[in-house]
Order: sequence, then C-alpha cells, then structure tokens
Amino acid sequence: MKKFHNKRKYILITGLVIGLLYATTFIPQRVITTSPSSVSRIHVFDGQSGYELNLNDRDDIYAVMNNLNDVTFQKGKPSIGYMGYSYRVTLYDQDGDELDEFIINSEDTLRYHGFFYTAKSGNIDYDKFDARMTQVKTQPVEE
Repeated sequence: MKKFHNKRKYILITGLVIGLLYATTFIPQRVITTSPSSVSRIHVFDGQSGYELNLNDRDDIYAVMNNLNDVTFQKGKPSIGYMGYSYRVTLYDQDGDELDEFIINSEDTLRYHGFFYTAKSGNIDYDKFDARMTQVKTQPVEE
C-alpha cells in the first residue's frame, strides 16, 4: 500500500511541475527575438492578394526587426486549423538559410509555432507592410 502511495505522490508532483512549466509559456514575453544584424532578407507573402515582397535594404530590415523585437506578446489559443492570413513573414540569413517564419494577422496579432499571440506592449508596424505591399501591387508587371 505504501508503494502505491509513493507512486501516486510522484505522479501528482510530476504533473504539477509540468503544468506549472506549461503555464509559464503564457506569461507575456518577446516572441520574435532574432537580431536585426543576422537578417539579410525578409520575405513577405500577402495571403490576401498573393503578392510577394523582399526587403533587402538594411534600414528596412532594422526597422522591421527592431519593431518586432520590441513588442511583448501574450500567448493565446492554438492556431491549428485556422486558414487565411494577412502576411507570412520569413527571415533569412546571409547564406540564404531560413532563420524564422511567422504570420502577421493584424497590428496586434501574430501566429507563431502553432499559437496565436496578442500584443500586450507595443504594436506591430502593420502599416509599413501595407504601404510596401501597396507599392508592389501598383508596379507595372514586366513581361
């Protein structure tokens, strides 16, 4: 009987520790932490129009990355099964390898690693993406 009690106590403590560790993932935190200096290109795909844009200019990269690094997000519900989005953003390093990928839904919501995240301090500079994408949409198509 004592063995059963010890085993039950061990399972209860283990479950509690795992639950507490998981709960800490819901503390507001910075989600995007990639250093701007390690990013050589930002690829943006507009999920509404199908247009794409590459940000290669260092000033643009620093502006976008510093903005994203400064926003603190609260983890929300799982995003599995949700379709549609505004902008899918992929970060690349100098070798062309993918550093990170996430989806920006609005100025205060992004999807990252299977969860929705809501901005708690600061906002995503969504207007910058809109303005750049508008430029791409109005450029004449080369044949």
